[in-house]
Amino acid sequence: MAKTSINLTTVQRPAANTSPILRRRNRLCASLDQQIIKIGSFREGKRISREQFWVDGNGAIFFQLRYGKQPLELEKGKSTLKAATFDDLVAQLDEIKTITVAGGLDEALSAAANATRANFKKDKKSGRG
Repeated sequence: MAKTSINLTTVQRPAANTSPILRRRNRLCASLDQQIIKIGSFREGKRISREQFWVDGNGAIFFQLRYGKQPLELEKGKSTLKAATFDDLVAQLDEIKTITVAGGLDEALSAAANATRANFKKDKKSGRG
């Protein structure tokens, strides 16, 4: 093989390289990134689906934080962001991502994951799953 600038190594990626906590953080951040893209598409007038935001009659923008299908409560009973503009909403979502990466939502993510798990168990017992 001719000498190139390619730098090869024998290191392989570990099979299970993340803990459940890190997987939850990554999943939430990926979901928020998708919603930010949808906000951009919506602002460009493109048709979108499965968005987590809506605009009320007064022009206020709301965004329900979710982990999977579960509302993600940042405070007891509160899982919805309110913004005056889409730029403000995107800034809030970016802040949520920063808090998530730093571990600030681990407890809320764990609660949402446990609620989802409990729903699966209920579905299996009732024969719906």
